[in-house]
Amino acid sequence: MKTIHRVSFTPELWQLEQLRDLGLEVEGSQSSLVRLVAFDIEESHPAWPEVASLIKDWKMGDVIMMKFTRSELNQARSLRMQSSWHHGYPQPDDDFGYLSTSFDLSEYCENCGIGKRQVAPLQLKQEPRWGRRNILQLHWLYDEFFVLPDVWESVFQTSGVGCLPVIQYKTGQVLQSVVQLDLKVSGKSGLRLSKDQPCETCVSCGRTKYQPICRGLFPALRETPVDSIVKSQEYFGSCASAWNAILVSARLFQKIRAHKLNGVNFIPCDQSM
Repeated sequence: MKTIHRVSFTPELWQLEQLRDLGLEVEGSQSSLVRLVAFDIEESHPAWPEVASLIKDWKMGDVIMMKFTRSELNQARSLRMQSSWHHGYPQPDDDFGYLSTSFDLSEYCENCGIGKRQVAPLQLKQEPRWGRRNILQLHWLYDEFFVLPDVWESVFQTSGVGCLPVIQYKTGQVLQSVVQLDLKVSGKSGLRLSKDQPCETCVSCGRTKYQPICRGLFPALRETPVDSIVKSQEYFGSCASAWNAILVSARLFQKIRAHKLNGVNFIPCDQSM
């Protein structure tokens, strides 16, 4: 298990040179027109303590990623599935109009984002441009996954997972190259969260939302779900964004790997908590 930081910022040329002097491979322009650059660094790297200080001093973006060995993934009894490719936005995207178009908002809180319930198909501007990928998430919706129809049939339908149609915005026609996975909230129990897991209680609705878990193993469910893929009961996020974590069984994980699906990565769940 390795902890990796993806760091991004728009640097001055002297900052690029300072990072390269630390032995980091940083992509950046050599001209005076410096663009946004990014680089990855493991916490085991000798330069990490200095880079950690520079992240604060230079106000660089910092996204933590976990990298697990094949053995760690294969030995897990359940895993969190998260997207490595976000593509497109739910429609209509003006003033988040998709919320009232596709969701029941009777229990929705605008302050924390908890409580929306999908009641109608989601809409996209057009067919996704899949390229070499075959599973995606939309921006703003971090607990829904979309796949090619043949991927659903071969991988998810055979694992007991249903699908929902996706509609083309403005025409109302069903899109032919994408379906939404029909994911259910785990009905048995919640996650084995530690008592000191950072969370916040919404001042408007009084419901609890946890900070995203970015380091180490992900908490397992207290009881093994019947379904091969489920949403957690708990919400995660910040500000007005709220989403459920997606957990898959070891068997479904192996099937996803066997079919070489591209667009997701996995975090093993900690059964010891």
